[in-house]
Amino acid sequence: MSADWPLSAAVLLGLAAIRPGRRISLPPPRRRLTMSPTSTGSPPFRPTASTKSGRASGISAGCTSRFGLHSYYLGKGLFYSPAKWVHIWGGLIAVYTDSTVKSNSLELRPFVGPKFVGSNSKKWRYFNWTRYELRLTETLDTDEWKTVHRVRNQTRIEIPLAAGDRAWTPKSCTCCRTSSHLSFRHGQIDPLRVRVGLGYVASQRVLVEFHYFVQYTRPDSGGLAYTDNILRLNFKIALSRGISLARLLDGGVDD
Repeated sequence: MSADWPLSAAVLLGLAAIRPGRRISLPPPRRRLTMSPTSTGSPPFRPTASTKSGRASGISAGCTSRFGLHSYYLGKGLFYSPAKWVHIWGGLIAVYTDSTVKSNSLELRPFVGPKFVGSNSKKWRYFNWTRYELRLTETLDTDEWKTVHRVRNQTRIEIPLAAGDRAWTPKSCTCCRTSSHLSFRHGQIDPLRVRVGLGYVASQRVLVEFHYFVQYTRPDSGGLAYTDNILRLNFKIALSRGISLARLLDGGVDD
């Protein structure tokens, strides 16, 4: 058995061990569409399949709609990779929320943090990304700003549904995704998200994904409760030929 299997099994068991907390009346699912074009850096920092270091940049744009709220976001990030198993990320995400039930808002979210990536002999891919975020939110009706410090951690496994040489090849492979995503605020986990989904490799430069999230938050500052369902459709696009499919699978600015 491959030495990589214990790590993969441990992550899957950890996800399976999450038990539902309190459940409250749920609103309609939050629907989200994401476009993520990605470009490489300029030489000599252009990452390719044969290099172990480099840098690249990515843009993420999308919208979220649910229950009287419409959010539009745009993110820009880049990373430097001193080794093929680690990416040092930094970037900024901006979110504008148009609300019919309260004031509109604008959020600026700079972030920084390392992402550790790898794969095993079965061509399963996994990563763990921990990053610090400074959330600066303006209530547009009052011009008041709110500051929140947050640490986010995401662990993900990518499983090819095609076997052998067909794994991760265009037009012949889908992938099953499972991940946990948690954020720490004020010394507590809030929110916790668990995700599953399917992906389709349309070509070496286009990846399409559909994800379903279960979200746990702390309503009324209490314990974790099952409060949200999120449906998300992603389109990840490599803008230049120097980007490998693995780069798209490793996630982007706002994954």
